Amino acid sequence: MVKKNQWSDQEVTPLVINNVNADGTVDKRLISICKKLETDGWNDTQAVYGRMICKLFGDDILVTEVTTRHIDALKEHLLAKGRTVATVNRYFSAISKMLKHAFNRPDEYGMKSVPYIPWGNENNARVRWVEPKEERVMIDVMTARKKVEYLNFFLFLMDTGLRKGEALKLTRADVKYDEVSKIKYILVLDTKNGENRSVPLTNRARAIVEDLVIGREEGDVVFNYNYWTLQNQWEDMREIMGLEEDKEFTLHCLRHTFASRLAQSGKADLHRIGILMGHKTLAMTKRYSHLMPHHTFSVVDILNNDRLAGDTENQLDIISHKG
Repeated sequence: MVKKNQWSDQEVTPLVINNVNADGTVDKRLISICKKLETDGWNDTQAVYGRMICKLFGDDILVTEVTTRHIDALKEHLLAKGRTVATVNRYFSAISKMLKHAFNRPDEYGMKSVPYIPWGNENNARVRWVEPKEERVMIDVMTARKKVEYLNFFLFLMDTGLRKGEALKLTRADVKYDEVSKIKYILVLDTKNGENRSVPLTNRARAIVEDLVIGREEGDVVFNYNYWTLQNQWEDMREIMGLEEDKEFTLHCLRHTFASRLAQSGKADLHRIGILMGHKTLAMTKRYSHLMPHHTFSVVDILNNDRLAGDTENQLDIISHKG
C-alpha cells in the first residue's frame, strides 16, 4: 500500500526490509549475511574469502551455529593446504566481519556472543621477493605449460605492485596516458586504504595491458580471470619450481618484489615507494628500508666533510683514535 508522507503531498512507498523470509523471519544463514555485506560494498577480496568460508561450513549453516570448533577446523584445513598465517588471518577477518554483523544486531539474530578467533602472529619483518633467477624459472615453467596468460598476470603484479584484487578490478577505462611525461599508467580505484593512486607501467606491463584491451569496451575488465584459478596456477607453478615448502613464496610476494626492487635500485626513496604501493602510513613502507642502506650510509660523507677550519681529516682522525 502506498502511504502519504505526513510532511508533504508526495507518495511514499514503504521500505522493503531485506534479509527477511516469506514468513517474516530473519534469514540467519551465514551465506545470507555474506551476500548482504557484498551488497553493502564489502571489499572484493574479503568477499571471496567469505563465500569460500560459507562453502566450507555449508551454505545452510546459521550464523548462530558457528562455534569455536568451526573456527579451529577452518584454521587446520587452511594450514594443511599450505596456506600462510597471513592468509589464515585474511579468512579470519572475513568470518569475523560476518559474525560481528550478526552480533551487532541482537534483535534480528539473537547472538549473545562471538566465537573466539585465534589470530596468528604474522612475520612482517621478513620480506620475501622473487629473485631474478626465480623470475626466469617462472617464465620458463609457465611458457612450457602453455599458461602464458597467467604468467603475464603474475609479471604484471611484479611490475606494478598491485594487489591481486586490485588488478582483477582494473578496466580499460583505468588505463591512462600522460601527455606531458608520455608515460602510460593505471589509475587504481577502490583500494584497500580507500585512496586512489596512479602507477606507471613498465614496458613489459604496458605490452601486457595493451594486448588485452584490444577490442574491449571502456567498462570491460583487463584481466578476466577467476580468483581461485589464479591461485591454483600459482601453486602448480610453485610446486614445479620445487618451492612448495617455501610458504612465503606466495602471489603476494610479487607485490613485495616491486617494492624491494625499487628500494634496492637506490633511485626511489621510501616516500615514493609508499605512494606507489598505496601504503597509508610510512611505517608500512619501512619494512623495505633495510634494502637501501646506502641512504643512511651516505651520511658518513656529511660527517667526513664537517671539519673545523684549518684541520685536516687525517689530523682529526688521528686525534680521535689516540684519545
